Amino acid sequence: MPDKISILFDAYHLYHLPQFDPVIDLLAQDDRFELFLSTSNEVDQDEKTLTLSILENRPGTVIKADTEKNRSKVIRDLAPDVFICGWSRYKLEEFVPNSTLVGMIYHGIGVKPSYWRDNHNRLDVRFVEGEYRIQQLRDHGIETDLVLTGFTKLDPLFYDNEGQKEKLIKKLGLDLGKKTILFAPTFYPSSLEKFGMHLGELTRDYNVILKLHMWVHFMDRFGDINLKPQRHLAYKLAEKYDHIKLVEPEIYNIVHLYKLADILITDASSTIYEMMALEKPVIVNKFLKLKLSHLLFRSRLYRNRLNDEMDRDISKFCFELKLPAGLPSIVEAAFNEIDQRLDVIRKYREKMLFKLDGQASVRVRDYILERIN
Repeated sequence: MPDKISILFDAYHLYHLPQFDPVIDLLAQDDRFELFLSTSNEVDQDEKTLTLSILENRPGTVIKADTEKNRSKVIRDLAPDVFICGWSRYKLEEFVPNSTLVGMIYHGIGVKPSYWRDNHNRLDVRFVEGEYRIQQLRDHGIETDLVLTGFTKLDPLFYDNEGQKEKLIKKLGLDLGKKTILFAPTFYPSSLEKFGMHLGELTRDYNVILKLHMWVHFMDRFGDINLKPQRHLAYKLAEKYDHIKLVEPEIYNIVHLYKLADILITDASSTIYEMMALEKPVIVNKFLKLKLSHLLFRSRLYRNRLNDEMDRDISKFCFELKLPAGLPSIVEAAFNEIDQRLDVIRKYREKMLFKLDGQASVRVRDYILERIN
C-alpha cells in the first residue's frame, strides 16, 4: 500500500477552524490521508487552551509545543505533504520545507481588502469560494494558483443533521414560540455599542442569538481599538434579558447557528454572503462606532477595513438599518419583503458562491489528490 498523504491543518486562530472542519471530517474517512492538527502559541492563552481542547476531540494527531519557534520546528521536521492555513500572516516558510504543498482556505468570503493583502509568497494555492473572488484576486495581483471549490465552511448547511440542531436549541434555551434573530456584529467597526442596552427592548418579541467575534472574547484591544466595552455590554444584555442568548466561544462555528435563525443582523461582514446560501433575510446596520480618524476621513475606513464596492452592492439584496430605534419595523419589513428580493439574492449568490451543494470539501480533496499524485 502506498504511503498515506500527510496533511496538517493549522488553525492559527479558533475562528479558522470552521472552514477546516468539513475537510477534516471528509479526509478522516479516507484511508489515503493521515491528519495532523495544530494551533498557534501566539494567541491569547484562553483561546489557545480552548482551541487545543477542541482539536483533541477531532480526528487526527495534534501537534503542539511550548513556543512558536519549537512548534514550527516540529512541523517542519514532520514535513507534511500538505499544509493548510486559514490565513498567511505569519512565517509560513519556517513551518514547511520546500517539498510541502501550502494551501489556504480563507476564513471569510472577503468583503474586506485584507483578503487579497493576505498573500504570503510561500502559498502555493488558494481554495476560492466563487468566480467573482477569483477575478478580484487576479485584479489585485495575486499570482498564486486559485482553485474554484466553493466555500468549505458552508458544506454543513447541506447536511441533514436535525439532532445537532435540536441540541443547540436546547443548549441556548430558545423559545420555540418566537422567531429567532442571529445578531453577529464584527469586532470593528461594530454597531453593538450603538444599540447599547436598548437592544433588549427593541428585540423583546424575538429570540436573539448574540454571536460576538472571537477577538472580542479573547482580546482587550485590537491596535488602538478597545474591545472590552463590547464584551461587557454583551454579558450585561444576556444577564438582564432572558431572550438574549450570548454564544460562548465553545460554540465557535456560526454556520450551525444559521439553521436556527430566521434572520441575520450584522455589520460589514462575510456572514452576509454566508446567510445568502439559505435565502434568509439579512439586515445590515449602517450605524457604526468609529474611531476618530475614520469619523473624519471615512475613505481610510474603506481602504483599511471595508470594501466600498461591496458596501454599495449590499443595499441591493440586504435590508439596511439606519438607526437603532428602527429595528422592530425593519425586522418585520424584512420578513414581509424577502420574497421580492430573492431574484437579486440568487444573482449575487451565484456570483459569490460556487456550487452550493455541500461538496466544496470534496473538490478540495480531489485537487490535493491530483496535485500530490
